[in-house]
Amino acid sequence: MLTIYWSDSHAPMQWQPGAALPPAAPLWLDLIDPSDAERAQAESLLGTKLPTRDQTSSLELSSRMRGDATTLRLNLPAFVRAEHGQGMMTPLALVLTPQQLASVRYADSLAFNAIDHAMRSADAPRNSVNLFVALLETIVNVGADRLQEIAADLSRQSRSIFSESRDHSRQLRGALFKVGRMQRQVTQIRLAMLGTERIVTWLRDGAPDWLGADAHARLCIVHTDIGALTEFDQQLNDRIQFLLDAVLGFINNDQNDIMKVLTVITVVTIPPMILAGIWGMNFKSIPEYNWEHGYAFGLTMIALSMLLPLEEVGLRHAEALTSGIVARVRCAPE
Repeated sequence: MLTIYWSDSHAPMQWQPGAALPPAAPLWLDLIDPSDAERAQAESLLGTKLPTRDQTSSLELSSRMRGDATTLRLNLPAFVRAEHGQGMMTPLALVLTPQQLASVRYADSLAFNAIDHAMRSADAPRNSVNLFVALLETIVNVGADRLQEIAADLSRQSRSIFSESRDHSRQLRGALFKVGRMQRQVTQIRLAMLGTERIVTWLRDGAPDWLGADAHARLCIVHTDIGALTEFDQQLNDRIQFLLDAVLGFINNDQNDIMKVLTVITVVTIPPMILAGIWGMNFKSIPEYNWEHGYAFGLTMIALSMLLPLEEVGLRHAEALTSGIVARVRCAPE
């Protein structure tokens, strides 16, 4: 899809083959997963070649940012989609001249949706440089909003993980998936911010003169904002790692509790099974068979063999509980 914006009109146009265009030169050419015809039309209007998807996805720094006296070519190999981290990241290519801006992307984006809304307002940027800087600012603002939403989700998830509800154990598996999804979202936002930061740093160090002092000052502010987001991103990573460790710890505790119960059941049931196996053998020489109260004696021994291990387990549990209480009393401040 090719959407064309003009500086003197608030109504963008979605180009179709054979459609007549206004005589004025367009300000912004926004291509979303373009076809060959749309790419050719955009290159005709822009007067230069657009990068392919493979060229945009290149990780070499020399391939990401190139420029000459009249054209800047800037690539983001990993750009956040509008699905908030639910899908794969896609590349983004930007071609900037003193008169026009062209963007080539392959998925919907919240940042571009916001710029599209701004272009339809009375305060829309009226030159390519201001539009380009506004786009970078919007990308950073959208990343900040997403990080704030993830921080709020982490707070809610933390309260759920450390709750004492009856179905706490059943919630742990779902919490593990949710925290993992948040980690993926934060990672994707970090990659997008890293690519944007490299573009801004490159422009600050070697921007052409036609970019202007005002744009340079705004880029410096964008660079500062990205630095603040990097620190906030690190805090989110620490919180996510803590919650992952907490969830895994709770799951291990539940498994240990289950193993304790199974161990007690095993200890309690083995002695009576041995006795029942001995007295259940079909031998005539077993003297207990001839006793007057042999059956009652056998049941009594089986019951005692179950009660004695239970009593031993209870005593050990009481000793451990008492030791813990004593240790807490000794460690308590006076």
